[in-house]
Amino acid sequence: MNRIVALCFLLTSCSAFEGKQKTNVNEIIKTQEIRQLNHAEIIIAAEQYGAQTYAQIDEAYRSGQIDCADAVAHADQTIARLATEMEGQIVLGFEQGDFTSKQEKDLLEAYQYNQENAVQSQPSIQMMDDKYALYTVPFAREDSVYSHCVPDTVVGMWSLVLPIKTVINHLD
Repeated sequence: MNRIVALCFLLTSCSAFEGKQKTNVNEIIKTQEIRQLNHAEIIIAAEQYGAQTYAQIDEAYRSGQIDCADAVAHADQTIARLATEMEGQIVLGFEQGDFTSKQEKDLLEAYQYNQENAVQSQPSIQMMDDKYALYTVPFAREDSVYSHCVPDTVVGMWSLVLPIKTVINHLD
C-alpha cells in the first residue's frame, strides 16, 4: 500500500512540473525562431549598426586613440580591430582614389558638391548588394578635430562596408 501511495505521489509531482517545462521549452523556441526581415528593416538595422560603429570611431578619434595619418594609411589598430569585429571594411578618405567602389566615389563627390554649395550633408546608408551595406559619414575641414587631417580637399568621408550577416546578428 505504501508503494502505491508513493507511486501516486511521484506521478502527481512529476505532472505538476510538466506545464512549467513546456512553458520553458516554448520560450526557448520563441527566442530561436528565424525572423524574416524585409528590405526596409535590413536598411534600418544597417543604418543603426553603422551609426553605432561610427560613434565608436568618432569617440576614439576625438580622444586621440585614432591617428589621422594612420587611419588614411590603413594602419590604425583601433580601426583594424573594429573592421575585424564586424567582418567589414572601414576607410577614411579624402579623394576618389581612397575608395574602391563606385558608390563610395559617388558619395564622396556628392559630399564635396554639397560642401562647395553650402548644403548640409548627412550620413548615408545604401545597399551595395545583397551581402553588404555602405554607411558613409562626411566631415568638413571646419570640424576642429579634423582640421589638421584634411588635405587640400574641403571634405572627407568615413566609409563603413557592413556585412548584412553582421548587421542581422546584432539585432536585439
